[in-house]
Amino acid sequence: MTSTAWSETDVERLDHCPLCGSPRRTLRYAGIDDWFSGAPGTWDYHECHDCGALYIDPRPTPATIGRLYEHYFTHVANAERARGWLGRLALGIRNDYVNQRYGHHRDPAVPGGRWLMYLLPPWFRWEWDHWARHLPIPAHGSNRLLDVGCGNGAFLAAARDAGWDAQGIDFDPKAVETARAQGLDVAQGGLAEQGFPDEYFDAITVSHVIEHVHDPIALVRECIRILKHRGRLWIATPNADAIYHFRFQQNWFALNPQHLILFRPANLRQLLESSGLRVSFLRRGLHAQSHWCASAARKAGLKGFEQICLPAFQGAKVQIRYQFIELLVTLRKRWQGDLVVQGLKES
Repeated sequence: MTSTAWSETDVERLDHCPLCGSPRRTLRYAGIDDWFSGAPGTWDYHECHDCGALYIDPRPTPATIGRLYEHYFTHVANAERARGWLGRLALGIRNDYVNQRYGHHRDPAVPGGRWLMYLLPPWFRWEWDHWARHLPIPAHGSNRLLDVGCGNGAFLAAARDAGWDAQGIDFDPKAVETARAQGLDVAQGGLAEQGFPDEYFDAITVSHVIEHVHDPIALVRECIRILKHRGRLWIATPNADAIYHFRFQQNWFALNPQHLILFRPANLRQLLESSGLRVSFLRRGLHAQSHWCASAARKAGLKGFEQICLPAFQGAKVQIRYQFIELLVTLRKRWQGDLVVQGLKES
C-alpha cells in the first residue's frame, strides 16, 4: 500500500489470511488502485496457500475504510430504463416472469412473457432468478427479510413490493440516506450492533457485501444467529475462480480496494458449512458481456464506475462470442463471475 493519504495508523497489517488464519501466502497483485471510485492509494492482494482466498494486506481499519466509499455508486437511487422497443419488450417479458415466479408486481408486463423466457437460452432466465435472489413467494407470518448492506435500497424496494416485510442495514450514511428517501426501513451501522433477537428473520440476503467486511466469519455467524430455523441465507460475491479473472488477471474488474477478501467456491462452502448451514450453489445467469467488457475497459486504462461498469451492464448482451462464454460457464459453474450461494439453517 502506498499513498501519503494513508498513514500507518490508518491501516492494519494482518500477515495472515483473514479467512483461515494461515500465514502462508504469495503476493499475487501489487499496486491495485481504486479504479472504481477514485479513492487515493494503491493496495496489495495476497493469495493464501491453504484456502486460496485473495485478500488485501495492509488494509484500511474499520475506522478509516469509509474513505473508500465517499463517492460510491450506491449513493444514487437506481433508475430502470428500457431502451427502444426491443428493450421495452425484453423488460415486459422479464417482468411477467418475475411476477409469476417470485410474486413481484412490476410494470410493464407482457402477457405470456413467463413462457417466452423458456424459449431463450437458460442463462437469460437464471439472470432474473438471481435478480430476485431466488427467494420464494413469501407467506403471511414467514415473510420477514433482512438485506445486509442494502446500499441504495433497490432490492429492498422490489422485495417489499413482492410482499416481504423488508428491512435493510448499511454502514454507509449516504447510501442509507438514499434508501430512506424512498420510504424504506433502513438502519445505519454494522449487523452485530443492531441487536436483532435470535431467530428473527425468515430470509437474509447479503449481496456483494461479504467481500467488503473485515471479519466475514463473524458476519456469517451473526446472520445464522438471527435466522429462523429453516430460514434462508443468500450470499453473492465475486468469484476468484471466475473465467474473467483467469483471462484478465490484475485487470479483472473485481480487484479494487473496497473488496478486502475475494472467495473461491471451496473456501466459501467451508465457511458456511462449518457454521451449520446446508449449502447449495446457484446459477448467476447472464453476465458474460458485463464482466468481460468491464475487465477489458479496465485493461484499456479507463477509470470510474461510469466508464467501466455502466457501459458493460447496459449492453444488449446478445453478441455471439458472449453467448459462447455463457455456455462455457454453464458447462462449468465454478467459472461463473459471481458465487451465488443459498444456505438453509437446519439447527
